[in-house]
Amino acid sequence: MSRWGFRFLFALVFMLLVVPTLGQETLSIAVSTDRKDYDLGQVILITVRVRQFGAPVANAVVYFELRDPQNQVRASGFEGVTDSSGKISWQVMIGNDFPLGSYIVYVSVNAGGQSATAQIAFQTIPEFPSALVLVLAFAIAIGMLEVYRKRDGACCAP
Repeated sequence: MSRWGFRFLFALVFMLLVVPTLGQETLSIAVSTDRKDYDLGQVILITVRVRQFGAPVANAVVYFELRDPQNQVRASGFEGVTDSSGKISWQVMIGNDFPLGSYIVYVSVNAGGQSATAQIAFQTIPEFPSALVLVLAFAIAIGMLEVYRKRDGACCAP
């Protein structure tokens, strides 16, 4: 093959492989939760926004998976499709039997023959009952009063 024939073949292969991908921006996914820390029994609000070329992508198909600190799947499935603003939100309840620790929500989106994934983490924390806080505050206050009484000699006067 001549030198010009080789160059022509190279240019043709380049155009067939590279040019079709120009102008195709991959999907951009932003996933968020309404908080970073949750008590057991609370509901998490998960929101996904899908964009391409800076514009919202409507009707993108969204799947999710929630994994616990032991990497066990706690919830998963098809969640729905994005609205005209490229957004979808849903709620997942943290069961009272879920372990405490770090959870990860994995999101997979399909739109227009393209797919993309994203993830976000959150924590489950032990619930600290407000009644216990009041009891502790009262006990500390009584203890401090005793310290001041003893210091001022009020405890020993007849």
